[in-house]
Amino acid sequence: MSTAEVTIPLGPPVASPKASAGRELANLWRTHFWALGFTYLLLIVENGLRLMQPFLLGWAVNDLLQKSSTGLWMFVVGHVAMMIVQFGRQLYDTRVFSRMYARRVSHLVISQRSAGVPTSRIAARAGLSRQFITFMEQQIPRLVTAVFSCVGGVAMLLFYNAWLVLACLLLAIPVAILNIFFARSLKRVSRDLHDRWEDEVEQIRDGSDDQIRSHYAHLSNCWVRMSDLEARTTGISEIFIVTLLGWSLIQVCGLPEVLPGDIFAVFRYLMMFVVGIDTVPRLVEQLARLRDISGRL
Repeated sequence: MSTAEVTIPLGPPVASPKASAGRELANLWRTHFWALGFTYLLLIVENGLRLMQPFLLGWAVNDLLQKSSTGLWMFVVGHVAMMIVQFGRQLYDTRVFSRMYARRVSHLVISQRSAGVPTSRIAARAGLSRQFITFMEQQIPRLVTAVFSCVGGVAMLLFYNAWLVLACLLLAIPVAILNIFFARSLKRVSRDLHDRWEDEVEQIRDGSDDQIRSHYAHLSNCWVRMSDLEARTTGISEIFIVTLLGWSLIQVCGLPEVLPGDIFAVFRYLMMFVVGIDTVPRLVEQLARLRDISGRL
């Protein structure tokens, strides 16, 4: 399990209703509406094509077993279309988000330098501002993919077996409860981690050898706590997931006149659902960190 990224916070949190991650992300969205709208449109098209892959692959398997190549060609066309959209989106994303960061950090540095903010604090804020661009560039696409994997995968399972859909929905209940507790616990750990980072300059400048060792030991403990929280949440979720997969295998293989390609498609959709579920803890972690950072800028 990888440890969470460490960000360098600045000064005490500002208790203001305006200091929110949602407001900051909304401002970025309004400022770059058309560029972001197009890249997220490409993302939706890409995920829609990906959602069709298990169905097309199952079709290809069934057709090949019947000495037909129609399904195979449909699978190839669908896969190539998805790869073209994915390739184009990645090229476009790099340019969009790089320009967003350059524009945002330039405005931040110029305005705060004019206001007489210390250079060290401006540099730290410039680094922190990257976290919001990274969230829009990496975490929102992961969120969209997770939604397509969970909701889209479950919807496609309706074509094969309604009981599988019910099982997936039942699985979502304990997973959602787990992530609610995860978010609450992570909020406390993130605050503790960032609070300790606030003291780092003073510790380096004025702290004794023992105080410096204690400071970094506490930082290390925060990282371990964050990793342990994510590991426990994911581990408990996997218990429910393996139960779902085992029951689904028995259910699908017991269907009358089931085709091999249909079995393959069903389990591809189940795995899409599982991957989407596994993405949730990391998204919760990133959002919790952004909420704490936004109060400190």
